[in-house]
Amino acid sequence: MPTFDFMPLLWWGLPLAAAPLLIHLINLLRPKRVHWAAMEFLLASQRTYRTQVRLRQLLLLALRTLAVLGIVLALAQPRWRHALGRLLGGGTTAHLVLLDDSYSMGDLTPDPAARAGAGDRAFDRGRRVVERLAAELAAAPQRHKLSVGLFSQGADALLVSGEPASPRLAQRVRDELATVRISAGAVGPGPALAGAAAPTDAAARVVWLVSDFRARDWQADEETAADLRRLSDAGVEIRLVDCGADAEGGATNLTLERLEPAGGIPASGVVVPMEVAVRNDSNRVVRDVPLQLVEDGQPRPGITIGEIPAGGTAVRRFDVRFGAAGSHAIEARLPPDALPADDARATVVDVVSAVDVLVVDGNPRSGRTGDAFYVATALAPGSGAPTGLRPRIEAPAALATLDLAAFDSIWVLDVERLEAAEIAALEAYTRKGGGVVFFCGPRTAAEFVNQRLYRDGAGLFPVPLAGPVDLPTGAAQDAGPDLVAEDHPVVAVLAGQRNPLLDAVRVERVMAIDRGHREPEAGTRRLLSLRTGAALAVERPFGAGIVATVLSSAAPTWNTWARGNPSWVVVMLELESHLARGRRQPPALEVGDDVAVRLEQGADEIDVDFLVPPDGTVVRQNAAADAGGGLDARLTGVAVPGVYAARWRRLDGVERERLFAVNVAPEEGRLERVGRSRLGAALAGVAYRYEPASALQPDAGGLAGLPLARPLLYALFAVLALEQLVAYAAGYHPVSPRPAAARPAV
Repeated sequence: MPTFDFMPLLWWGLPLAAAPLLIHLINLLRPKRVHWAAMEFLLASQRTYRTQVRLRQLLLLALRTLAVLGIVLALAQPRWRHALGRLLGGGTTAHLVLLDDSYSMGDLTPDPAARAGAGDRAFDRGRRVVERLAAELAAAPQRHKLSVGLFSQGADALLVSGEPASPRLAQRVRDELATVRISAGAVGPGPALAGAAAPTDAAARVVWLVSDFRARDWQADEETAADLRRLSDAGVEIRLVDCGADAEGGATNLTLERLEPAGGIPASGVVVPMEVAVRNDSNRVVRDVPLQLVEDGQPRPGITIGEIPAGGTAVRRFDVRFGAAGSHAIEARLPPDALPADDARATVVDVVSAVDVLVVDGNPRSGRTGDAFYVATALAPGSGAPTGLRPRIEAPAALATLDLAAFDSIWVLDVERLEAAEIAALEAYTRKGGGVVFFCGPRTAAEFVNQRLYRDGAGLFPVPLAGPVDLPTGAAQDAGPDLVAEDHPVVAVLAGQRNPLLDAVRVERVMAIDRGHREPEAGTRRLLSLRTGAALAVERPFGAGIVATVLSSAAPTWNTWARGNPSWVVVMLELESHLARGRRQPPALEVGDDVAVRLEQGADEIDVDFLVPPDGTVVRQNAAADAGGGLDARLTGVAVPGVYAARWRRLDGVERERLFAVNVAPEEGRLERVGRSRLGAALAGVAYRYEPASALQPDAGGLAGLPLARPLLYALFAVLALEQLVAYAAGYHPVSPRPAAARPAV
């Protein structure tokens, strides 16, 4: 015998079905009868058509009652279960339960509504929801199929895949979830939802998303909203279970957002400044935050951050000095807080014995008075002040013959012209992340620069030139210093009011920028300006690299800057570090990325041992040929943050090692929750049920069988249309009198 299930909270609507009958009975009340000859005639006429009128009225009453009843039933979301349907394989409900295991689910903020003694993590609450749902489905008399998956594993690696619900399956789900650990990734439900739309023979489908519903994942995730909208349109019931919690006053979570070199030359014996950024993801100020530092596995003096504003970021610097060449790891750690996963971060610095810099001299015969001498001396002052830089002075023709990838940066000094092959080599070097700087001077030809190097903005040179001009000297002292430091990291040490180092510099001649050039062009940025307001040094990105130009000479030919002024050495070293930063920046690897080592074919063995944190487990991988003709050994989709080591041998027996830092995605540490109202706006057009984990009502029995909400809506539309037709037929509609026939003229 067929049975029907309704949403229990909507039974209160059923008495509304009696409203049309009540209105009809009220209309039957009769006032005091008064006999009237005209009405007697009308009543006699009415008795003739009484049966027909009453049938129409009863039909209209029945249709209106059905309309009210249909509205109530549609809201109650009934389902049809029939024993014959179960015998024929119908009436089965397929459940897909997806549990969020991104690292924000490790949030330790307790849920005040959770039962006493329960785990405090959001993931623990989500795991109990899945276990309870499996038990409810197993105990239900109807037929259910259950699939259980994790956000991080996608649709191809479900813990349970479409198996009939039973007590044994419920126990298996508990056992599987007991071994699951929160991932260090930041993946959303998208990959796991890919299999939810697969065809099935079930009469009904339900998708459960058990998550903490953070604002960064749900408020602007158009892809997830589109996936859920397609499922909803296909008749899939969507249940959103929120296992997150909001702490009173806001939980305190600090995120190590960034740890990286902040300049300098990564050479042995040279001081390298490091920069660490800590973000405060809470709504209150935190003070006196201790930060532990570890260098190559050994503790080093830490630092204390005095104050981090609510929602803000504090940046601090510290110096390191590496004694030997090779890969070195720096780690930073915060005290444990609401979300421990983002309290640690690592970076790797590849240190060399010295860094080569190519200096292209436009006048090789100038000797100790030329531009190359002053630039090389600034980059490598001598043994008393080691910089780790090794300048190599060459003629312009070397650009087409040398392997430019071996140089940290390239300095092109007052060249008269460059051949096509030399220009092509420079542009290729810069596009791949290299840094190039041009100095102008007496030999610089504006026409050549504009036609061959600038090329209407498509070339390497940052700006078009007009030609050399003299800087006015009439009231130089009154107008201020000739050089003005702009807001740029290269000249940050010189910024400030009336810097005495800049006051001593005199500029006599510069290469003027073409007046038709409009600043700022895409990405163009000033480093230095003149007292006249014109630019002296500018930069512009080119491909993955950067190119800069100084519109005056490096030697004290057009200016006095390099003549014993300490700021010259400081700015040249900062400029070199800035140009080479793209090549020195360690790869920003996050959980889920590949750790790859490129080997030299014919020089390296193909076996590479990867040491995986935290306990140094060894995973051996064989290198395979890549598209570039080299060898590539790869550890795919790493799941654990920390410092990885890759070790291999060269064919001559020399052992090699390289370190890699893998970190969690810092954005996952933002614990702001989307909330019910903003979630509704983000999922506009999606039919879903949203409920907290502590108040979840799985209602396994009500989720079996065939959903009747949509057929009821269609039937309701038909009933309302028929009611309008019957109401029109049963109503009184006065007929307009026909116009009188025209009288004949007399």
